[in-house]
Amino acid sequence: MGSADAFRIRVLLRAVVAGGLALFLPHVFAALAFAEAKIDLYAVEPEPMTVAECGRCHPSQFRNLKESGGGHRFDCRDCHRIYHAYNPRRGNYADLMPPCSNCHSAPHGDEQGDCLSCHENPHAPRLALAMQKLAEVCGDCHKEPAEQFRSFPSAHSQQDCQTCHRDRHGRIPDCSECHGPHFEGQVGSTCAECHPAHKPLETALPVGADPKTCAACHDKVFIKWLNTQSRHGQVNCAVCHARHRLKPECTACHQPPHDPRFTAKFKSCLGCHLDVHNLPAK
Repeated sequence: MGSADAFRIRVLLRAVVAGGLALFLPHVFAALAFAEAKIDLYAVEPEPMTVAECGRCHPSQFRNLKESGGGHRFDCRDCHRIYHAYNPRRGNYADLMPPCSNCHSAPHGDEQGDCLSCHENPHAPRLALAMQKLAEVCGDCHKEPAEQFRSFPSAHSQQDCQTCHRDRHGRIPDCSECHGPHFEGQVGSTCAECHPAHKPLETALPVGADPKTCAACHDKVFIKWLNTQSRHGQVNCAVCHARHRLKPECTACHQPPHDPRFTAKFKSCLGCHLDVHNLPAK
């Protein structure tokens, strides 16, 4: 009971003595009840605040964590060990904010140490990074793509990284955003099966590549291969042409079928078999 409450009760008791019990007794009981109620407010030990209770006063931070918090979705107090202690007269905001190094070491190496220069919102680390700030430092972390651009010049290496990887960090664009398909209905995501994005002229042909891809440029050869009655018509282009523009020797697949005296006289298989994409067939 506070001193003000005790003073109020003493005044009322004196009034009771001076003016009669019936008139002032209800006020005495009211004062006692009021004092008791105030005491009850602090009669329990407070429970630690829950994350949802933090969100009542900090709704935007709670919503950011809920929707885009990623690995930061844990108890607020795991980061904010000191809170509700900001004093504008002291200007101690920076002292209260936990440094990233409390949990993180140097995930991007020593070259990139200012976390908040890219991860501007620590409550939403999965949201878009500040892409304009990354323009000159992509190669610090993505060393292999940077080296591929240097070693294999192409139209791609003349572009800024943000030309393709725009809007947010980690965005993988669909090739069809810039390039047309080799054939109608081709899915843009299949382009990278043959053309590595950071060295697109180093064309690699997977064995399962759709032959219609080759037909975009090699249309006459494709028609012959498509209609041939020979066994070569059952073999995917990439089985022989494992690398773009590779012209394999027949012996890469076939054992020499003829007497050495015969092959000594006829040096090229195609001297007799004429067209590798449409071999004579019975």
